[in-house]
Amino acid sequence: MMDVKWVALLLASPTLMVLLFCSVLSVVFILERGVYYWMNLPNTDKFIRNLKPMLEKKNFTQAVEYCEKQRGPMGRIVKATLENYKESLESLTSLLSSLIKKEEVQLERFLGILGTLGNTSPFIGLLGTVIGIIKAFQSLSAAGSGGPNVVAAGIAEALVATAAGLTVAIPAVIFYNYYVSRVRQTITDIEASVEQILFMLKR
Repeated sequence: MMDVKWVALLLASPTLMVLLFCSVLSVVFILERGVYYWMNLPNTDKFIRNLKPMLEKKNFTQAVEYCEKQRGPMGRIVKATLENYKESLESLTSLLSSLIKKEEVQLERFLGILGTLGNTSPFIGLLGTVIGIIKAFQSLSAAGSGGPNVVAAGIAEALVATAAGLTVAIPAVIFYNYYVSRVRQTITDIEASVEQILFMLKR
């Protein structure tokens, strides 16, 4: 019986349908970014630790091959560094800056959507709340007399819309902030690693 009421409530409220769609999008992008980061963001310390003996022995071919086997931006950026380290500092800096920016854009892919869902879902829920209250007053006006049964459907829709908006927004905001922080940390690690490698190469 309760399932039928929830389905009926969902179908009767356009804002709840929108929030359901938003919740599906949010879960999809949270999982997609989580899997992407897990597969493409290696342990920076381990990466440098494995690469350092090759650079100390001037075995650049092996170092490049090692970078090619790594997934994610670190391997690609370091490979470009090894292949172009003999260029002038200005040219190399410009090249690495553009490559790092390109990788940053890829790392931030879909985060804008996740952030938008986190910011807009409470307002969609608020809209549903207002619509539910309006329906409650319309029912009360049409009935001509008070009573909980008259306004129950509208109030229920209003409260569910508020809860649904927050339910979508809270996880989206939490994961958005976490992922943005992780991207920034990754870019910082890449820049620091490149400087460390250049120092070893120029010695």
